[in-house]
Amino acid sequence: MSHLVSVVVPAYNRSNRIESSLLSIAAQDYENIELIVVDDGSSDGTGNVAESVLMRLGRDFKLIRHETNMGVSVARNSGLRCASGDYVIFFDSDDIADPDFVSTLLEAITKDDGDVAFCGYRQRFEHSREERAIPVGLDPRRQYSTEEITIMLIHGQLALIIAAMFKTNFLKTIGLEFTPNCIGDEDGEFLTKAFSRCKKIGFSTKCSYVYIMHNNNTTKILRSTRDEKICYYADRAATLCRKARYLTEHAESQKVRDIGNYILSEGLVKTLNAAAMHLDKAKFYQTLNMPETRQALFAGCRYFFKKPELFIKAVFLLIAPSVYFWVRSKS
Repeated sequence: MSHLVSVVVPAYNRSNRIESSLLSIAAQDYENIELIVVDDGSSDGTGNVAESVLMRLGRDFKLIRHETNMGVSVARNSGLRCASGDYVIFFDSDDIADPDFVSTLLEAITKDDGDVAFCGYRQRFEHSREERAIPVGLDPRRQYSTEEITIMLIHGQLALIIAAMFKTNFLKTIGLEFTPNCIGDEDGEFLTKAFSRCKKIGFSTKCSYVYIMHNNNTTKILRSTRDEKICYYADRAATLCRKARYLTEHAESQKVRDIGNYILSEGLVKTLNAAAMHLDKAKFYQTLNMPETRQALFAGCRYFFKKPELFIKAVFLLIAPSVYFWVRSKS
């Protein structure tokens, strides 16, 4: 019997785009797919458009409607909680995929009974229709350990992963969900946590997912003013700290747990930067005087050869915090 694959599509005000996404999922060469659309409090009739398309396709589907907009992380979590599939994919409502997308990931994850598998993607620029392939950056002839791939992900040595399949039972067993209200790198946080707990990770060098580049991409909207840019920066700093704490507490590999300590130093420095840029002295000194921060800064002083700028910032913060605050407040 073939595996059931749940495809979770969170959608917020995507009435003019969701049809093409759902049609591309329906056109997959793999048949046993459960489609789950989460209308995250849309005000433009996105849920009705999705329902109409799904009814027309004649497929079994689940449509979850949030009364208010709660963010993509909460929407994905809602979809995950009601997923019946052996495997689950999170699919953005303004993107599309080649017909072999699901079968490619399924082959990669079942080959060695993996917990996660991922593939490359293509950027398609909406106005020009130009495409650019973003391969995974791994050699298919090589055998990679889970530890290797996880460390490469943490250090940014892999291409951005936006197309992945997860074993549903794996996610539910470790209790992993997306962080609500996270606006910066919620995907990266989720992937880092998942990879750090995996026994096996599969991948494909195919670029079967198509990321549509258009003017309404969420991250562009979130960074249009200086205040919004600072808020986004602060959120990314908080994400980095959550990643670090999770790795030190839960990672399967000791080497990955050790990297968590390094990442925490970087995340807390960024948190202090954000407080200074917000001119929030109270938060700056409250964060600086936390025992965790002091320990992380002293640890950061050990990373001179790995990341000299982190060493310099850590020393600066420990020796002359008021000067550091003034300098960062001007940036």
